[in-house]
Parts: sequence; C-alpha cells; structure tokens
Amino acid sequence: MKYKTNSVKLRPYDPKQEQVGKIYMEKIKAELKEFQVKLMVRGSTAFKILGKGEVEVGVYPQAKDWDRVTEKLKVVFGEPENVEDNYARFNDRYEDVEIEIILLTGHEADVDIKLHAFMINHPDTLKKYEAMKKKYSFSKREYQRQKSHFLSEIIENI
Repeated sequence: MKYKTNSVKLRPYDPKQEQVGKIYMEKIKAELKEFQVKLMVRGSTAFKILGKGEVEVGVYPQAKDWDRVTEKLKVVFGEPENVEDNYARFNDRYEDVEIEIILLTGHEADVDIKLHAFMINHPDTLKKYEAMKKKYSFSKREYQRQKSHFLSEIIENI
C-alpha cells in the first residue's frame, strides 16, 4: 500500500469514541450471536491517546468460523475495504465518526490481542508511542512507516 506524503491529522482522545465503540460491539455481538467471537475496542481509542479520530473494533472469530463470520459482516457493513489471509477491514460511519471493523483470526489475532494487552499495561510505552505519532504526523508515509516499526519492535519482544 502506498501512502501519500501529506500530513496526518491527529486528534486528542475523545470519550465519545469509546461510547461509539461500545455501540458497535453490541451491534456486532447481536449479528454474530451464533459464534464464539472475542470483541474489543482497539487502537488509540482503547489506549486513550491521540489518534486519527476513528474507532477501531476488533472482531476475533475462531478460524473455523472465518468465512461465515465474514459473510455475516458483509450483510451488515458491505464489502470489506481490505482483505488478506486472516484479516479483513470493514468501514462504516456513525454520525461524524469513522469506524473500522477489523476482523482477525489465527496468529494475527493472537498477536493483536497480546499487543493490545501489552500497551494497556505499559503506560510508559504508550507515551512513547503517542510521542512517535506526533513526531511523524507531518507525512502519512513516514507516520505509517514509523508506527509499523515501533509496533513491530514491541511484538518481537512480547
């Protein structure tokens, strides 16, 4: 994926984002009630740090249910914007808030859940992460590159 060199508009944490995340988790939970699925608000909203202002909801089905869960989510949110092995991203809007529904399974889901827990439990790392985001927000390309590098180093150590 190629990123533009324009800047990333970062916004401070807004408690409304967490409320929207809870609304979406309830909506998704109702749609997927026949499956064993872990749901959580993830990213800057969960970390209560500045971010791009979107709300990310993680959906973690069992691998055997991947296709059926994906089809159910397509009915509600339309075709996913991005699909890879064990990953799909659906986009939606709630009032003025952009929503990303991130579907992960297998190793990718395990890593994502561990990374989330690590970040929540290490406030000093969160502060460094937030500072890095501010520092590189001048360029979408550099922002994504540095963010990926920062998170990859953490993943290697957990």
